[in-house]
Amino acid sequence: MAGPARGLTSRGVTGKFEIRADYDRDTIVVYQAYAPAIAEAAVAAQRFVPPFSTNRMTWIKPSFRWLMQRSGWGRKSGQERILAVRITRAG
Repeated sequence: MAGPARGLTSRGVTGKFEIRADYDRDTIVVYQAYAPAIAEAAVAAQRFVPPFSTNRMTWIKPSFRWLMQRSGWGRKSGQERILAVRITRAG
């Protein structure tokens, strides 16, 4: 018989201190909301380019649903575009 699904205990209940994320051995996917100009430039270049700025700190989220809630479901000003970013664990 197979074990529990990833992220679930044997009782089918998630743990109290659990982070749900899309990941593999080498990478993790995080989500962040951006203004349309930043997101469109990043998607076109497949990397962050101006008007993206490293001088502005934002919180990344490992959960798409959590990010959607925090961004007002993509309706907050400056948070209309949601990007999924795969980053390496090595940095």
